[in-house]
Amino acid sequence: MNPKLLFITCHKFCDNNGGVNGSKGFAHCFSRLFDDCSIIYPEFGGDPHPFFPQNFKLYPCHDNRSKPLKALDMYRGVLSPLYYAVRKHLKSHKYDIIVVDHSVTGTSIIKAIKATGAKVITIHHNVERDYLRDNIKEWPIVIRYAYHHYAKKSEHDCLKNSDINLTVTERDASQFRSWYSNQDIHVYNWGNFEFRTLEDKLFPSKGKEKSFVITGSLEFYQSLLPIMEFLERYWPLIKKEYKDANLKIAGRNPHQKLIEACTKENIQIFPNPTDMSAIVQQANYYICPIYAGSGRKLRIIDAFKQGLPVLCHDVSMSGYEDMASSNCLFPYHNEETFVTSLHMMLSTDISKEEVYQTFRKNFSIEAGTRKLESILKSEGVI
Repeated sequence: MNPKLLFITCHKFCDNNGGVNGSKGFAHCFSRLFDDCSIIYPEFGGDPHPFFPQNFKLYPCHDNRSKPLKALDMYRGVLSPLYYAVRKHLKSHKYDIIVVDHSVTGTSIIKAIKATGAKVITIHHNVERDYLRDNIKEWPIVIRYAYHHYAKKSEHDCLKNSDINLTVTERDASQFRSWYSNQDIHVYNWGNFEFRTLEDKLFPSKGKEKSFVITGSLEFYQSLLPIMEFLERYWPLIKKEYKDANLKIAGRNPHQKLIEACTKENIQIFPNPTDMSAIVQQANYYICPIYAGSGRKLRIIDAFKQGLPVLCHDVSMSGYEDMASSNCLFPYHNEETFVTSLHMMLSTDISKEEVYQTFRKNFSIEAGTRKLESILKSEGVI
């Protein structure tokens, strides 16, 4: 028997951000375990083939609803732009396994997916309650209330109606298990993985320059507020210890407040860079100051790809525990621990090649596929 698998995602795979890149890795891992795969996804311009596994049958969907209908749908609990397309597709196609990429994708439709008789797997990118608390504060209240309510409801519906629930960190998995400690829900910490094969790399000499970099989506409050606090609270500690230190901040659509804050000495901001890796390569150390939300802070992977050790807030360490135990990542939670971890990071003699190889061992597509295969075998899916 060759199981037929359907992967459903709301992410546009042509985009380049943490959530989308995570989804690419998920899809590619499944493609390595199943031959007969299909994917329903939001249509985007350009050639889709650089992003999708070659063995996927593609079912692009165009959301042609009017704005009034979208608003009405939101108050009916229809958050996913794929809602109507998925319902229609499942009437004429039969699958053995259906993967729901992110619980929001399953809003108001997860029970219908379950009713097809397929094994249902939901991938939870985060804990919605925590993510939304930090990221929708500036949304109009008429949108915020409905989205927050139905996104949380969908998360719970997916947890209860999925045969397998996969998370990106053990902290998220533990939180879900605690909600349903008396019910039979199957939750596994899977992780995030690269969607392309990671090849051997050689890096130029590290040098001794105290050059730091921060990257991320600079329009979201979950990123903006911690970075602003870092500049006020922690950057002066670095400058006090190392007067020649410099900092680069790069990312999408930086808020005007952040642009103004980056006029301080030895700080540069790079709005919407065409090549993020080129900016990261110029630094010797990476900083992730994010202290809110859940899931895994995937921009940290940008640092590990370039062999950079990472100084991060405790919250951002979730999912990277193996990197911390290998002296590739150094957590902090206040000024005192920041200075201690800063000195530890700067005094480590780990090379860029060693950081990269440790990352490769834990986050390659091969590692993700092996872990997924183990989970599916334990559940009798394969």
